Amino acid sequence: MSPANNSVNKKLAVISGSGGLPLKVSQNAIKKGWDGIIINLTDINIDKNWLNWNVFNIKIGKVSQIFKRLHTEKVTHIVLCGGIERPKLQEIKFDLKGLDIMSKIAFKGDDAALRVLSLEIEKEGFIISSASYFLDNSLVPKGHYAGPTPLKTIFGEIERGYNVLVNLSQNDVGQSIAVQNGLVLAIEAIEGTDLMLKRSGLLKFPGTGPVLIKAPKVNQDLRFDQPVIGIQTIKNAVKSGFSCIACKHNEVLIVDKSKVIRLANSKSLTLFGF
Repeated sequence: MSPANNSVNKKLAVISGSGGLPLKVSQNAIKKGWDGIIINLTDINIDKNWLNWNVFNIKIGKVSQIFKRLHTEKVTHIVLCGGIERPKLQEIKFDLKGLDIMSKIAFKGDDAALRVLSLEIEKEGFIISSASYFLDNSLVPKGHYAGPTPLKTIFGEIERGYNVLVNLSQNDVGQSIAVQNGLVLAIEAIEGTDLMLKRSGLLKFPGTGPVLIKAPKVNQDLRFDQPVIGIQTIKNAVKSGFSCIACKHNEVLIVDKSKVIRLANSKSLTLFGF
């Protein structure tokens, strides 16, 4: 459910993983007139300047503590965003609520686990919102929008990669794939896009560089795990010799869109929305 434009009597909690997206969401929420708090789940962002919102650093397994804080702060809406490295279960100290949720999502894929989590959040009375609502003009547009004009061969690479992603999504696998000359170089697994790009760079062939194709899984809940590209994606793609990043338009988020476009133009990396 998307929040209404009127933020009166509403309060947002940004439940933050790593990266720049949570800060961007909170900054833009403030501009839209929202009050809010940050629930920071990672050690990476502990010292980040979150402007004038209160920050609560809570470990990922302390679910009861998180819900209690959300109720105490009279939060109405929640955005979950930023990177969360999949932790080893033996390293997490779960409270009873955390253990209950873990018993329901153990051995499930990402999408199934997130559906369980969304139900638990909504049962507590909170509305889950998409990060893209708070980031104006942040979704990948349709067509060519940065870098050199796409070669005709790119459309075959996109079709090949996207078909593979659609088929894999039935098994709750993959949001990104690297394709070159019609051959799949790598599929994103647990390592994430950046490490997949590095791996692809070691496998690529001479000539026109590979294409990174990025799209959500079929029927994926974009309030949670919306695919994202940003400055680091561009840098890693260029470093690994890619010629193009092609994303599903209106379904993949761009963090710092204007900076991403400028960098892609300067590095002659084609950006395309299919």
